[in-house]
This record gives sequence, structure tokens and C-alpha cells, in this order.
Amino acid sequence: MSFAFCFDREEDIYQFAYCYPYTYTRFQHYLDSLQKRNMDYFFREQLGQSVQQRQLDLLTITSPDNLREGAEQKVVFITGRVHPGETPSSFVCQGIIDFLVSQHPIARVLREYLVFKIAPMLNPDGVYLGNYRCSLMGFDLNRHWLDPSPWAHPTLHGVKQLIVQMYNDPKTSLEFYIDIHAHSTMMNGFMYGNIFEDEERFQRQAIFPKLLCQNAEDFSYSSTSFNRDAVKAGTGRRFLGGLLDHTSYCYTLEVSFYSYIVSGTTAAVPYTEEAYMKLGRNVARTFLDYYRLNSMVEKVAIPMPRLRATEERSSGGEPPSCLRTWPEPEALGTLMTTGCEPS
Repeated sequence: MSFAFCFDREEDIYQFAYCYPYTYTRFQHYLDSLQKRNMDYFFREQLGQSVQQRQLDLLTITSPDNLREGAEQKVVFITGRVHPGETPSSFVCQGIIDFLVSQHPIARVLREYLVFKIAPMLNPDGVYLGNYRCSLMGFDLNRHWLDPSPWAHPTLHGVKQLIVQMYNDPKTSLEFYIDIHAHSTMMNGFMYGNIFEDEERFQRQAIFPKLLCQNAEDFSYSSTSFNRDAVKAGTGRRFLGGLLDHTSYCYTLEVSFYSYIVSGTTAAVPYTEEAYMKLGRNVARTFLDYYRLNSMVEKVAIPMPRLRATEERSSGGEPPSCLRTWPEPEALGTLMTTGCEPS
């Protein structure tokens, strides 16, 4: 394929992209905006640095009660953008984060019950440099989980150390690991899982993608597959699937660069930035179904977001409280990025 393009406006900036761009700078601005909201259930820390000294950000989203010393934790660990050219990964990840920090009743229940650890950009050098698949030094980081080097693969090394540390903590149950990617030939969203000799464990592994298929019209369970291909041995899903015990489930979540087909139709619907983020919101929502927490949502009152203990409220009065007046996750796009509440 070839094309001709006329740069006819000198004052404009032109970009040619394989998919919607999601830059390292945009990512940092996004995290900065979340941090400024001073939510007491959102924590941002620097887990490490890349070869070129860019931040490896780790987010923790949970109720502060779950982080007190000695508290038992059920952890969901999510990573994204290990392949820097797969920008849909960042939009899906932002959808997950936006939903989890919102005041939606489902999000509030999930924060009470689970601890979400999210490393949204595992390959910040590759993202900054515009690489499609590799790091600054030319490595496909998603083939080096078995033995990551602290100098050649420092971001991977830092995340793996943290996961192993959590796995060895008797107070921590690492329930899920989900690595988010984009696929260049398949349609829809779908998952890769592992194959186990234990048939019951293998069957249990299929539950989450089946539930996600019910919540997200663009997710395809028929395209979801479980394998132990040798070429995938160094991936996060395969390595952690072998390391963690039978109570943990490891997946690669893939989403098409292009389009999805809704079940029962034949027309391909092009993905948009908002559609990718909607898939992320539905991924987060599915944890409610998986843990059977639906009955708890009915009991949730909705106060104004709490500030950290060190911050003073700028306005007086009692926070309003209501029940079940919130829109469904797919309607929360602008609401969650601004931190506003519906009228």
C-alpha cells in the first residue's frame, strides 16, 4: 500500500499512526490529574525506572482499610503497554482505572472487597520512542518474564519482584493477573488463558471470560483460547500461570486494533477511543459478578468522595447520600474523567 499526502497547513501538526495515539506524556498528565483529586482510595507510586529513567508507575486502588497493617488482601494485578505500539491497551486500562475511582456503587463495592494493583505502562521507553513492539534496547519484554535483567529489563524486573513478594505474603491472595494487549488480525476483545492438568482448575479459569462476554458486547468468548505454546513461554500469562497456585488466574486480554462484530450481526463496528475505554469499564464491572457481590451494591450509599486525612475540605455541610441513582458503566465516560457527579 502507498499513498500521497499534501502538507497544506504549515501551522498544523500531522501525525501518522497505526491506531489512536496514547503517548507517555498523555499518560503522565492523566495520572497527575487523578492524583490532584486527593482520593483516599487512590495511591500512585514509582515502582522503578526504565533504562532511560522514565517512571514505572504503580497504582493501587482500594479502600484504605484494606491497606492497614495486618489486613488480608485479595489482589487483582493488571499490566498494560508492554508492547508500546499497542495503544488500545492504554485506552482499555484507562477505562478500568476511571471506573474503579468513580463513585459508581459497583466501583465502591469493588474497592471495599478487592485491592487493584495496576502498572499501566510497562514499556515507557518504547512508548516514548515510538517503537511498535520492543524496548529501547530492542527486547520484546513480554518474552523475558522468566529471568528479567535489572539493567536490561528494569521495569519488568520491578513488577516481577513485587508479584513474587505478594505471592510469598501469607496475608495476600493474588487472585488475578491480567496483561492487556492489542491484536493486529483478530476482531473483538478476547482472552488467552493457560492449560492445566487439573481439569477443575482449567474449567474455573473459563468463568471470568464467560462473564465478561455477558457484560461486553464486543468481547468474544468463541475467540478466547487456552494454550501452552512454547513460543509464549516467556510471557507474563504463561510464567505467572506456572508460578502462582491454583487460586490464581492469569490472562492476556487482547482487543482488536480495528473493529468488533456484535453477536448475531455481521457488520464490523470500528473501535473508537471511547469503545476501548468502555471495554475497560466492563472488565472492572465483571469482578462484581465473579465474586457474587451484586447484593452488596443495593446497600451502598453514595457520599461525596473522601479526601485524604491530610487535606481539609473546602466546603462545609453534610455530603449527600442516595441509592442506585447512578448510570450504568457505559454512560460514565465523561463523568469519570472529570470526577463530577450526575445531577
